[in-house]
Amino acid sequence: MQDPVAQAALDRALDEKDQLVLLYQPIHEARSGAIWSAEALLRQRRRNGELRDASIINEAADKSCGPERYTLDHYLIRRAYTDAAQWQARGDVRLNVNLSPRDLDTEGVQQRLLELVRTCGNDIHKVNIEITETAYIEQPERTMRVLESLRELGPSLWLDDFGSGHSSLTHLQHFPVDGIKLPGTFIRPLPADRKARAIVGALIALAHDLGLAVIAEEIEHQEQLDFLLEQGCDYIQGFLFSRPMELDAFVGELNRR
Repeated sequence: MQDPVAQAALDRALDEKDQLVLLYQPIHEARSGAIWSAEALLRQRRRNGELRDASIINEAADKSCGPERYTLDHYLIRRAYTDAAQWQARGDVRLNVNLSPRDLDTEGVQQRLLELVRTCGNDIHKVNIEITETAYIEQPERTMRVLESLRELGPSLWLDDFGSGHSSLTHLQHFPVDGIKLPGTFIRPLPADRKARAIVGALIALAHDLGLAVIAEEIEHQEQLDFLLEQGCDYIQGFLFSRPMELDAFVGELNRR
């Protein structure tokens, strides 16, 4: 059952789209520190100008039986692609965007994606699409077909929050993906926690054995980075290097490098 407060927040956000703000958090090459990509993250701007987490809006859209989820996704993805065109015209920094389970469940998602990147002026080969486990666990055969079609278009496909679901290893075996993202639940205890060290080391080794790249999220301390470098992690994301920032600040950061 939909929370009326959450539904009201979603309705206001869709009516007043200036409430919706995309921030961009850089993803860095682990060894060089160079900015490799930027993940688009949704925030909500309050009337006093403060930015806050938009999880209540996302959750309401996920639970909605109406068109709100599609409206929100379409608006945000178009915004992200339009923003990314500003920096991709001058370099090779990629864009990471999340594809919701409902997007994978709709007809023609491949064609809509292609039309969006063409309209917004992107190079689709510079897009990383992140997919959460809930997007493919319920309808694996359909999801397989959609992912294969998406991959033919040119973007890279990544499994987000890898290891947080019970059947992640099965999905690695069957789904056509290019890489995995390790969630903060594994990264935060590093390097002190013995179990976290074992899990992260094993997942990185497994991914590399399968020819996949690895992004580690929520890195906040040098000791975490040092451990990940020892394990050969490919890309890192977190406050140690960069916080999420608005578009102008992110483009300015790229121009200074």
